[in-house]
Amino acid sequence: MLAKRIAIAFGIAVIFPMLVHYGVSMFVPRPRWEPPPPAAPGESRDERNARLAEQRSLQAEHRAEEKRFERHLFAFAVPLGIAAILVGAFLRLPAIGSGLMFGGILSVCDGYANYWGELADALKFASLLAAFVVLVVVGWRRLERPGPPG
Repeated sequence: MLAKRIAIAFGIAVIFPMLVHYGVSMFVPRPRWEPPPPAAPGESRDERNARLAEQRSLQAEHRAEEKRFERHLFAFAVPLGIAAILVGAFLRLPAIGSGLMFGGILSVCDGYANYWGELADALKFASLLAAFVVLVVVGWRRLERPGPPG
């Protein structure tokens, strides 16, 4: 029975962040990079410069689309992850609750991992503080087991 509980918790922990990630991808597709064609034989300097300028433009456009996806992923993965942690802490079914808590933590990590470089320090601090406070409060209020005095 314990193995089944662990399997359920592990499955939820792995699938929840993937569900969030690919749910966001359905509405804001992650851009795919298509490499530009190689230089043509006998290409003139002007043609080469034009091709390189076009490549830079395509790279900038691709990066802007990547940032858009990463921003949306962060905006959904972090709050949904924190919500999963809270819901998991209050569920009386240990396997599902544990799975949601681990999945929530992994979802928060996914949101940060993809957008960390773009976040302002103040937003990094505030959002990490919120996640930290949720974890501490959940641990203190929901998981603490009073022991015998002294």
